[in-house]
Amino acid sequence: MTSVHTAATAAATAGSAAPRKDSDTTPSESARRRNSSPMTMVDYLRLAAFIMFFVGHSIMVNLCQLAVSPWLILVSKRVNRKFNQQAERWFCTVLLAATSIWAPTRLVLTGDRELGSSSAAGDIGGDESSWFAPAVEHGCMLISNHQTYFDWIIIWILSYLQKCDGYIKIILKGELKNVPVFGWGMQFLDFMFLKRKWADDQRTFETHMQRIIDHDDPAWLLIFPEGTVVCKKRIAISDAYAAKTGLRRPEHTLLPRTNGSRVCLNKLRGRIPYIYDLTVGYEGLRKGDIPEDEYGLVSMYGKSIYPSEVHIHVKRYAVADIPADEEGFSAWMQNVFVEKDIRMGRFYELGHFPHDHEEDPAIPVDSPVLRVAKPARAGNLPAELISMWIQFLAIIIPARYVLSHVLSGVWHALSGIL
Repeated sequence: MTSVHTAATAAATAGSAAPRKDSDTTPSESARRRNSSPMTMVDYLRLAAFIMFFVGHSIMVNLCQLAVSPWLILVSKRVNRKFNQQAERWFCTVLLAATSIWAPTRLVLTGDRELGSSSAAGDIGGDESSWFAPAVEHGCMLISNHQTYFDWIIIWILSYLQKCDGYIKIILKGELKNVPVFGWGMQFLDFMFLKRKWADDQRTFETHMQRIIDHDDPAWLLIFPEGTVVCKKRIAISDAYAAKTGLRRPEHTLLPRTNGSRVCLNKLRGRIPYIYDLTVGYEGLRKGDIPEDEYGLVSMYGKSIYPSEVHIHVKRYAVADIPADEEGFSAWMQNVFVEKDIRMGRFYELGHFPHDHEEDPAIPVDSPVLRVAKPARAGNLPAELISMWIQFLAIIIPARYVLSHVLSGVWHALSGIL
């Protein structure tokens, strides 16, 4: 893939790309159900079942956190962190179960040869564990294009397949911080909430990175450098900035923001060996589609409109080779996203990321990419759900007993005073 990166570097400052165009659609394609299609009664019932399952389990996770974490942190910060890592695993189990039931899909992973080995000839059915072995041992920083709000779910599931689902750290909009249940739970998980004001956000990045450095857990820090999902409004803003600065105008991604990623990486230097660059593509989409318009969360979990396959191309960069200064890092990130945009263009042409030299001349003739495909589901979902509920009850029942006695004691004390 070296030649692709070289081409990307040259293209980064080559001016604007061709204007974005909507794909030509046949009558059958234009008539198919989309994210904007009206809900049917079956859709409402399906969505209601999903909400009951997802919100109900999320409440249980949050109740366990509220029952344990405020007291545990007074005893041991390390033990409290371990407990919330288990809470992360519970939540990932909920995501896995919901996806398996309402939107079953398959992960198709491709990766450059230097990642390791899968099967003998890179065919479907190999093992990608060697690709992520350094991340499992030391942690990593993940950067990804942001196609839909399903991206963070599927990447969390990817971390589950590597047994690192308790270590993921996600950067979120500050508005989500105080959302009941979900926002509270994510605060316990020590996710990062940004205000979109650099003076405040820089301190947030540095504080959170220091906490990662201070413990020995292999944290997986997930960053979407584009800042938001691809949409018409953000495309216009990205294109205008590209025209203003002379940068190449992307066709399938947005221009990346670099400050946050640079601060995070510079704090983590010496702690993690690699950045993992993920390029996500969804089966069924064509050039010109807005992914979130096709595969929104409501359409996936409510209308049963979801991709049968999610493709993820994995590329790995040694941290030691990435510039630390602002200008150098910005140029590096721009080049990464130029290459990513080119790769997405090939994805829309082929329906998958290129596999060999015939599909992409940048791939060496004797080195086809590595490929692995596996369902995005738990190995034994019923057993994991039962185990999770046993743990819920082991926490909630004693907590309820203790709380009732505490409240009873407080009531009697107040009654004696009054």
